[in-house]
Amino acid sequence: MTLGKRIRQLRKERKMTLVDLAGDKITKGMLSLIENDKSTPSMETLAHIAKELDVSIGYLTREGDEDWTKQMLAESDFSHYFSFPFEHIEKNILPQLDRVSQSNKGMELYNIIRIYYRYRGEHGTADEYTEKIGKFYRSIGIEHLVVRNRLNDAVSLMYSQDYSEAYSRLVETEAEVMEFKDYDSQLELDYYYLKAVFSVSVDMKEFIPLGDRVVALSYETENFKRFFSANMILGYYYGLEGDMEKHKEYQGNLRKYLDFNRQEKYELELIDTTTPITVFYVLVEDRQRHVTLYEAYIENIEVHHEAGTIQSSNMTFYHPLFMIELSYFREDYRTVVENYKENMYIRSAAQHPIDRIIMATRSCIYPLSLYQLGEKQEAREAFGRIEDTIEDIKHSPFTKEFYMIRDIIFEETQSE
Repeated sequence: MTLGKRIRQLRKERKMTLVDLAGDKITKGMLSLIENDKSTPSMETLAHIAKELDVSIGYLTREGDEDWTKQMLAESDFSHYFSFPFEHIEKNILPQLDRVSQSNKGMELYNIIRIYYRYRGEHGTADEYTEKIGKFYRSIGIEHLVVRNRLNDAVSLMYSQDYSEAYSRLVETEAEVMEFKDYDSQLELDYYYLKAVFSVSVDMKEFIPLGDRVVALSYETENFKRFFSANMILGYYYGLEGDMEKHKEYQGNLRKYLDFNRQEKYELELIDTTTPITVFYVLVEDRQRHVTLYEAYIENIEVHHEAGTIQSSNMTFYHPLFMIELSYFREDYRTVVENYKENMYIRSAAQHPIDRIIMATRSCIYPLSLYQLGEKQEAREAFGRIEDTIEDIKHSPFTKEFYMIRDIIFEETQSE
């Protein structure tokens, strides 16, 4: 959008006439020429127009096309768990990068492009976009968003599963996070949460104190955005470790939280609201209870989805997973084998290491079903393919159930 068109759009949005905006500083005719891009205003004139429109000069003169930028952001679901819009980016965005607006929306689009290059392993180019975003926020004097950009840069490395590098970059921001946390109450909370998540694959000794810091900080700041996830992960860890007292502590935190903070996303994430922290996803003690839970959960989601009370394109992908898992818990192994597809549990969106392990564990219903059907060699080969997907994090304490499943499938070979 040109300077003139931007001035006209802002004037009309504010229901101002040419005379209103021109005031006693410039003539109506001169303003008309500016709006039609037939005259270039002086800095003094720009300052007057910006003041009357209640925006900065930088906002008026920013480069790029704001409408096009918003359209590019709206045309695709960039938060989709199971797919990433490579084609949309390559066909519609990358060939027209000069149209990216130098605004907050433009920085959102730059972040998407950064993620695109992380996916492709082109980290040098991704880092260039980190610099572009930081430079923009620095130029308009919003330093806490410069720091926020560095946290988002670390998050972008999850798309290429470079957890160690993400952790290192986070640590480098700590002093700045503490310096600017008063300008952004979410900054410190996000920092500790992300550091806890990345520590799972870098330094497990830090994981527990960092997770507990997130929980404590949530109470201190009365900001509970990370509270659910932090308690879920901590409770999951202690459940796997067999420390059921600690497990119950975090379970209790979540029950209290859910009593007053039920959100749409929990309709999608929680199968059992009475015991929200799952410890074993496949090797459950009471299969019949699990069948009942799954049936009720699937019915509930379908009702909400049909009624439009839950809007989630991710349901297209989640629904087959829950249906195939329900077949497994019903001991309908043939249905599992016939409907399972390679990679159906692999999400392309940013996944932290624990999430990847959980998805790999859940996908083990396939080799377990093969094993139950007597196709033991095929089961072992299938397990091996799944194990390859978590090769970089296979020594994590969160893989306990995963390797319990392996022991079942390979039991005969181990006894030979």
